Amino acid sequence: MKKFRILFITDKLVYGGAEKIITFLANSLSQNGYEIVIYTYEGKYKDKLSNYVLENKIQFIPEEKIQTNKYSRRLIQAFQVTARIKSINPDLVISFKTNQNVFSVVGTRFTNIPVVISERGDPYVNKGLTEKIKYFFYRFADGIVFQTDGARDFFNDSIKRKSTIIPNPVTFQQARILPYSKRDNKIAFVGRFEIKQKRQDIMVKAFKKVQTVHKEMKLVFYGDGPDMPIVKNMVERNGLNENIIFAGKVDNVQELISKAKMFVLTSDYEGIPNALIEAMSAGLPVISTDCSPGGARLLIQNKKNGILVPKGDVDSVAEAILFIHDNPEIADCYGKEAQEIVEIYSPNKIIEKWDDFIQEVVLRK
Repeated sequence: MKKFRILFITDKLVYGGAEKIITFLANSLSQNGYEIVIYTYEGKYKDKLSNYVLENKIQFIPEEKIQTNKYSRRLIQAFQVTARIKSINPDLVISFKTNQNVFSVVGTRFTNIPVVISERGDPYVNKGLTEKIKYFFYRFADGIVFQTDGARDFFNDSIKRKSTIIPNPVTFQQARILPYSKRDNKIAFVGRFEIKQKRQDIMVKAFKKVQTVHKEMKLVFYGDGPDMPIVKNMVERNGLNENIIFAGKVDNVQELISKAKMFVLTSDYEGIPNALIEAMSAGLPVISTDCSPGGARLLIQNKKNGILVPKGDVDSVAEAILFIHDNPEIADCYGKEAQEIVEIYSPNKIIEKWDDFIQEVVLRK
């Protein structure tokens, strides 16, 4: 199998789901013999270090001339990406997220360099004219990676024909699962404070209902984000300050949540939720909304390895929490079954899918 020179293009390597997978993919392909270059066009890093550890062999190139003018920024970035592609002249370009995908398609348009783009979000949510224009460029990509069938089904047949489904890998496994009775009396919630997507408001309302029955329970929010003050204000108004903890962004979140009674996700939309994957791989009983476009549904078999509830349904979230709390034997069974995803979505299996698709796209071009 021939090994190629691959250029990854993204805006920046910060703390986030897409960035975590880019790092995993770049490192894994580098270990498999590919020559990897990563170019970021926003954000500078001291000594070229990012929030994720990269293999020593990977060439990491942050853009020096960061664009800040809100009127000309995107146009100039498109030129910067195009120039970088031409100067590096890789065998393949891979990009994640919508803007990066458009820049990569434009930058390779009049070259013989193939491009693989990856749609990480929920296209059903982004329906504005700007998004439609961006999605128009997807038809010029040589290959497209989706995380779920639901996301792929949003697009037309010309895009579907050159696409594949590759979910996120499970990169963490709890060595020893604590019995439900020995776990901390806490509910773990991991996510950026963006209420429109993550719906922390639903979580707070559901937890208030739980509190009327089990006053000893605590809810721990892990993460930060612009809507944290709104959620804190909501907690205060509902008299829940003593029982809801804002832990912030932490480095060892997987270790911390593994000691909780359960994990809850209340998002209206997600790709494949990395936080849900991490909770399941830690052997936690999990509750998740059936968020668009189907990532949680892909992971959770309802009432077998977790509980799926409708989006935006406060009562259903509260009832699911109470059910797990009041049925410790079932909770233990859910946790053990949940951990099976470690094998189903193992890094080796996921990187093999990427490897096969890369070979197919480059050789087809």
